[in-house]
Amino acid sequence: MSSDANLEPVVSADSAPEKRTGGAFATVLKNVTSNWASLVVNTIVSFVLAPIVVHSLGSVYYGIWTLVTQFTGYLWLLDFGVRESVIKYVAEYHASGQDDRLQSTIGNAISVYLAVTLAAFAAIAALSVALPYLFNIPAETATAAQWTAFLVGTTVAQSFLSNVFVGVLMGLQRIYLVARTGILFAVVRAIAIFVLLRAGYGIVALSVLQLVLSLISGLMVFHLCRVYLPTVSFRPARPVRDEVRRLLNYGKYVLLANIGDKIAFMTDGIVIGAFLPIAMLTPYAIAGTLIAQMRSVVIAMSSIFNPLTSALQSEKRSDQLASVVIAGCKAAMLVGMPICIGFITLGQRFVELWMGPTYAATAGQILMVLSLGYIVGSPYQTISGMFYGLGEHRRIAILRIVEGAVNLALSVTLIQTLGLVGVALGTAIPHVIIVGVVLPRMLPQLFAVRLRDYYAAVYLKPFAASVPFALTCWMIAQAIVPATLVSFFAWGLVSLATYAIPCWLIALSASERAHILEALARRLPRLLPAAAAGGVPRG
Repeated sequence: MSSDANLEPVVSADSAPEKRTGGAFATVLKNVTSNWASLVVNTIVSFVLAPIVVHSLGSVYYGIWTLVTQFTGYLWLLDFGVRESVIKYVAEYHASGQDDRLQSTIGNAISVYLAVTLAAFAAIAALSVALPYLFNIPAETATAAQWTAFLVGTTVAQSFLSNVFVGVLMGLQRIYLVARTGILFAVVRAIAIFVLLRAGYGIVALSVLQLVLSLISGLMVFHLCRVYLPTVSFRPARPVRDEVRRLLNYGKYVLLANIGDKIAFMTDGIVIGAFLPIAMLTPYAIAGTLIAQMRSVVIAMSSIFNPLTSALQSEKRSDQLASVVIAGCKAAMLVGMPICIGFITLGQRFVELWMGPTYAATAGQILMVLSLGYIVGSPYQTISGMFYGLGEHRRIAILRIVEGAVNLALSVTLIQTLGLVGVALGTAIPHVIIVGVVLPRMLPQLFAVRLRDYYAAVYLKPFAASVPFALTCWMIAQAIVPATLVSFFAWGLVSLATYAIPCWLIALSASERAHILEALARRLPRLLPAAAAGGVPRG
């Protein structure tokens, strides 16, 4: 398949091209831009709050907070992949008008998650008691750590039920509603955290706040589901064996993928907490927070691909999936690459300006290693989402388990000699191999994609286009050395010109540029009146 067709609009043969393209693309654009708006707000909140939280709590309590977050995060394994099942089947049944099956899916999912919520409550009670005996937590902080673990775990437990309703909205491709709710609560949470920390409260109060806001957010999402599916009853249904089996059969591989994901991305803190003093978690957590923000940028865009793929398959438009996978993976690379390059070249200086010199050197090294891995791994979320939408997520599950096992083994081995950098290497190496080598070789089995076209479009052209930006960032780090965060971001914005222009000319094909201009013309008719009136010729 030629990469020049990567961004061809998704159009059914029996619909008016302009109308169908506009509607489908408008929904995708609204979902992506809303996700990015949510991400921008959350990034700003994280950027402003992180140094306040670190310095208010101190290395020990911040290390405990990071450990508890990762430790209780394993409760998400009880999800059994039901939310992803809800996303897929709601998208499929709503697109095909199968209202009875839609109702059955939602009712049975609620019943399953009620049971999961109760199991999670029981699990967190036991895990909270065991916490001080599993990790190097100072005796004087043990009680606070246990209460924090219980409250954070309770937040996770009650979130299972609200995940059904989040899955419904995502399946309806109303992802923008989830994003807008997230924006509201991000702002409220930020203000409340600032007030609590200024008043002298600690990690227990933060965990109470998190629980309360999560409950209110879940109620709002539930209300939105009732608004957009007024004929559906959002009540537990008496479990139907075939329906529950169908949900769990899809979800079992989601569960395996989640296990691998937790091992790959949530065990770093646990390995460090088991082998090193708890305070050593802080510099790693700082680098990890920045990497998480970068991943969130890509995920915000890639979250559309599961419901989009399911809907295309249900509407018998699978022939257009090849162009979608190439375009999605390329977009993920183009979005993730400048962030990773910035972390590699300017990360240490940023941490020094952001958090102070205490953590700069160590966090900067970790950030560089992780960024080298994730710059190759950016397309993962797109490929994963499309495999989920096709019901081919068994492949993702197996690879995730393998990646997680290798990650854990390497991290435990390398921490003995390389310390925190060894843990970062243990995370980066298997991720590069899986996403850069193994996953691409699976694509031709499911899509009409040639491997050479994939590598050219997704890696070769974006890497070539990023060379001027990388050199600019290196010059800023070596010659300019920004003295304040304001000057740092000012130079960062200036340097983006050396990325955007080559990407437009090198990474994007003529047809892709034409379709982007056409989408902008529809979205911003006042800014582009001529294009809105006459359209943009297809390349």
